[in-house]
Amino acid sequence: MTRLGLRAKLLTGMFVVLCLSIGLVAGQAVMLFQQDKSSYVFELNASQAIKIAGDIQTNLRHLTEKMRILYDAVRLPVPPGPERTAMLVSMLRQYPEFLLLSARGDDGTLKNLSLSQALGKFGLSVEAAHAAYLKGIPFVTVTPEKPFVGRLAPAAGPPTFTVAVRALPGPDHLPGPILVAEFPLDRLYAAGSSRLFEVYVTDPAGSPLVAPAQSAGAAPASFADLLPKSATTAGTREYLSSGTPMLAAYAPAGDLGLWAVVQIPKARAFEAARRLVTRSLILAGLVCLLALGVVHLVASSITRPLLALTRATEQIGLGQFEVQIPAGSGDEIGALGERFTRMTRELSAREGALKEANRRLIESEKMTALGQLGAGIAHEVKNPMTSIRGYAQMGLRKVQEGSPLYDYFRTIEKETGRSLEILKNLLKFSRQETAEMGLIDVNTVVAETVKLVTHQLEMKQVQVASNLCDEPLPVLGNANQLEQVILNLCMNAGDAMEKAGGSEESAGTLTLTTDVENGAARVCVADTGSGIPADVLGRIFEPFFTTKAVGKGTGLGLSVSYGIVKEHKGEITVESRIGEGTTFTIVIPLTQEVAHPAPAVAAGGKNRVRVISLR
Repeated sequence: MTRLGLRAKLLTGMFVVLCLSIGLVAGQAVMLFQQDKSSYVFELNASQAIKIAGDIQTNLRHLTEKMRILYDAVRLPVPPGPERTAMLVSMLRQYPEFLLLSARGDDGTLKNLSLSQALGKFGLSVEAAHAAYLKGIPFVTVTPEKPFVGRLAPAAGPPTFTVAVRALPGPDHLPGPILVAEFPLDRLYAAGSSRLFEVYVTDPAGSPLVAPAQSAGAAPASFADLLPKSATTAGTREYLSSGTPMLAAYAPAGDLGLWAVVQIPKARAFEAARRLVTRSLILAGLVCLLALGVVHLVASSITRPLLALTRATEQIGLGQFEVQIPAGSGDEIGALGERFTRMTRELSAREGALKEANRRLIESEKMTALGQLGAGIAHEVKNPMTSIRGYAQMGLRKVQEGSPLYDYFRTIEKETGRSLEILKNLLKFSRQETAEMGLIDVNTVVAETVKLVTHQLEMKQVQVASNLCDEPLPVLGNANQLEQVILNLCMNAGDAMEKAGGSEESAGTLTLTTDVENGAARVCVADTGSGIPADVLGRIFEPFFTTKAVGKGTGLGLSVSYGIVKEHKGEITVESRIGEGTTFTIVIPLTQEVAHPAPAVAAGGKNRVRVISLR
């Protein structure tokens, strides 16, 4: 069991619990049903037995009354002759149930009073019947209130039964004779046929007088073991009849000594219960199979996310942090998956940040190495270039304009000046010095920069617009350095729009915006130029990288600007779309510190700082 997986354990455990629960419930239900069924069958049998006993008592009362009436008719003082014969024949027609009516005289002999023509159809004769009566009827116990009922005559045809009752006293108040009559058995009780129940009528000894035409087995010879020995009340009982379990009920037919017995085989009584049990077992099996499927789905819903987490941990172990756990249910497993997904995202973000930090560290080391190399080269080249430029300026003073030498000296002086400017920028880029910081207003820096670039950009057919924040934006920084950054972005934007325009009409619009975002001053420089290609966008802050034509850029402007913004503890980002324009965003934290104001941007004079364009 310990080697089974979680899904197998859940399936096994839940299936066992489910089967036990269904088995206990089904077993209890079947047991209760059987008990209730037994009670119902016993009550139904008892009610039928009581009803049959009442019917038998009623039938016998009617038959004994008819026997007395017929006896009184026979005793009427009518002389023998046709009239007497016609009267008796008419009465016999009214009482067709009489097969034979006899009276026992004081001498103990039986005298025939009436005889039905149907007697022969039942295979009886008067002599045989009288012989059976004298042998089987206990005449001493027969009274007007308690007749004798039994099957005495040996009928070879349809069954008959015998009734003996004492006639009522006559006018002389002497006891009347004992009347004996033979009737068809169905006059006592017509058992009929029932598919479920078996109905019997027995004599006091328990011998069946009336039996069903069809029964579950051979009709029992006696019900002496079923009937009570002394009590004369109705009851129910389960007993064995010829080895067959029976559910029986019995009821006495008054004080006649007859019993009505209604029974049903136990197997037949519980046939519906067996079908119910069979169907219940089949249904329970189907429910178990359905439950097994549901348990499988539930177990899968639990183990599937765990397997996904297991595979995800393996992928994370291999360094693949982009793994995603599919969103599951809202339970604890789903919450675990969400937390795991959040963890993988955080790990991925941290890995990306680590790679970015490593990349920046490599770039920083590369820029440091380039700066040191550039500084060494610049120092070595600057002095010869200064000498060359000096000699070129001396030559310009000594040579008249228009001379071929004058043009040569002018070209040498111009190119050496540009080379010295590049060397100066290179030295400034490589110099690791900290600028003097003070409390400055970003709005003021942007406004002064707009004044500087407006005229130059308008010459390129570029419109300049500014939208400055209404409130001051105090930051801790160096105004000259920030002006250099914004000026460089504006000049780059002007070049981009001049290239995109290419006509005398307006080349585009440059918009400078300042506002506050999350406790920081934000400066946006947006143009409507040609945009920066996506493959170039990731390299624009690299040193010496430029897309401009040869002689129009050094590739150091954005690198220096990036460094200045970082020195101000800020961020510079760029968004660009081809054909729509580019937006540079500078974010520098606002400050509430009281500091000595930094030197403002000079408006003019000898103290004005020259801003070098590093485009």
